[in-house]
Amino acid sequence: MNLLTYIVVQTINWLFRKRSPALLIFRTGAYFFPITLMGGVAFNVQYVTASQLISLDVAGSDVPALLVSIGFYFSILLMATGLAWQIVRSVIEHRQLAKQIVFAIEQRGLVNTSDSPLSEHVQKKYKGRNISNTVIDIRDSLANGTVSQPKLALKKFLNLEHSIEERRNSVAAEDFHIVYGGLVPVPFAFLSGYLLDDESHIEVLDWDRQLSSWKELDPISDDNEKFEKTIKHADSKESIVLAVSFSYPVDEKAIDLCFPKMPQIHLKLREKRFDNHWSSKKQSRLAYDLIEEVKNLMEEGYNDIHLVLASQNSVAFKFGQAYDRRNLPHITIYQYEKDNKTPYPWGVSITNLPHAEPSIRLTEFNDDLEQAV
Repeated sequence: MNLLTYIVVQTINWLFRKRSPALLIFRTGAYFFPITLMGGVAFNVQYVTASQLISLDVAGSDVPALLVSIGFYFSILLMATGLAWQIVRSVIEHRQLAKQIVFAIEQRGLVNTSDSPLSEHVQKKYKGRNISNTVIDIRDSLANGTVSQPKLALKKFLNLEHSIEERRNSVAAEDFHIVYGGLVPVPFAFLSGYLLDDESHIEVLDWDRQLSSWKELDPISDDNEKFEKTIKHADSKESIVLAVSFSYPVDEKAIDLCFPKMPQIHLKLREKRFDNHWSSKKQSRLAYDLIEEVKNLMEEGYNDIHLVLASQNSVAFKFGQAYDRRNLPHITIYQYEKDNKTPYPWGVSITNLPHAEPSIRLTEFNDDLEQAV
C-alpha cells in the first residue's frame, strides 16, 4: 500500500467510522449531498434496432430548483460544520491526552523480558499520551536462578515510591495512570503491591509464558473458585505460618523444616495451574479472603505472620495491594529456594510501625535445619 492510498483509507475511516456528534453531522450532510445533485437531473436514452425501439426517459424532479439549491448548500454547510467541529474536538482531545502521564513500571528478575518491554505494550495502547517508564532489574542480584543478594535487590524496590511521587506531582491526580508488570520473586511482587496500595489508577499486567508477551487481566470473567482451608495446630501463640497454594502447592515439608513448632493455616485452590490467574475479579476476591483470614488471626492474638505464597506475579502484587499497612499485623513474605539447605531462607518483612521501612528477614537456623543439613 503506497502512501497516497494509506492516507485516503485512513481519512475515510476517520470520517465514516469514528463515532462523535461532529462526525454524525458531517455524515448527514454527506448522505444528502448526492441526493441534491440528482434533484434536477433529467436525461433520455434510446436504443434502436431494425425491429424495435427501447427508450429510457428520466424526467427531472418536480422539486423546485430553489429547494434543490437550498438542499445542496445546506448539505455542504452540514459537512463543513461537522468537519470543523471534529477538527476542534480532535485538537482539544490531543491536548488533553498530552497532559496525561502513563507511568509504566516493569520489574525484571526471573525471566528476561527485555525483548518485549512493557513500555512498548503501553505505547501501543495509550497513543497520544505522555509515556514514562521505569525498569527495576534485579538480575544482578541473582546467581544460578536464586536471589543471592536480597538486601541489594530490596533497595531498588524501596525507591519505587519516590519515582512515582516525582511524576505524579507534575499533573493532576486524574491525569496520572500506572501500568504495572513484573516477573520477580514473590516477596518483591507482594512488596510492590504494598507500596502502591494508595494509588487508585493502577492497571496490572502479567507475563504470558506461552506467548512470551505481556497480557492484561480479564476484568469480567471469574470462575468463583474459593480457598480450601486446613489448620495445623502448635503451641506458639504469637507467630503463625499462613501458606497459600495458588498456582502450585507450597512445600509443606519445607515449611515444617523452617518453621518448627509453629501453627499453620493453609489456603489452597483445588485447581492449581500456572494459568488460573487471568481474572482480575478472582484475584481481588481471593485477596479479600486472604485479608479476612489475617484479621481473624490478629483477633486470635497472632502478631507475627509468616506468609508462604505460591502464586503468579500479578497475584502476589494484588495481595500486597490489599494488605493494610496501618491496621494489619507484622508480616514476612518468604522466598522459596527448592535446592537451598534452608528452603525458605529469607523474606521481606513489613511492619505497621510508623516510619519503619520493609527489611530482609533471614530464617533462623534451628535444630531441624541442622539435622537436615
